[in-house]
Amino acid sequence: MAIKRSQRMLTVLQLAVRTEEGAASQLEQSRRQVEQAQQQLQQVEEYQQGYIQSLNQPKSGQSAYSMINDRRFLEQLSFVCQTQAGQIEKLRQNEDKCLQNWQECYQRRRNIEQLIEKIKQDESLLADKQLQKELDELSSVFLRRSR
Repeated sequence: MAIKRSQRMLTVLQLAVRTEEGAASQLEQSRRQVEQAQQQLQQVEEYQQGYIQSLNQPKSGQSAYSMINDRRFLEQLSFVCQTQAGQIEKLRQNEDKCLQNWQECYQRRRNIEQLIEKIKQDESLLADKQLQKELDELSSVFLRRSR
C-alpha cells in the first residue's frame, strides 16, 4: 500500500520544526549577548561615576601630572562606554534579524501543519467517497441477486 501524502509531509514538517528550533536557539543566544553587553556597559558606567565622585573629593597636594592622568583615564572610560553602546546597537540589530528569522520559520511550520491538516481532510473525504462507491456497488449487486 502506498504511503499517504499526509504521512510523507510529516518529514517536511520535522525539517521545519528543526529549522524553527535552530532559529529559536539563535534568538535566545542573541538575546543573551545583548543582555551581557548591557550589563558590561552598566558596570563601566557605574565605575566611571564612582571614579568621578572620588575625583570630586577635596585632595591636597595633587600634582598637575596626576590631574592630567585622571582626565585621560576619564576620557578612556568615556570612549569605552561609547564603544560598548555601539556594540550593543549592533547586537540589537542582530537580535532583530534573529527574531525575524524565527518568526518566518514559525510561520512556515504553521503553514505546513495547516497544509497537512487539509491533505488529511482531503484524504478522508476521498476515502469516504471510495467507501460509499464500494457500498453502492455492493448494494446494487445484492439487489440484482435478490430479484
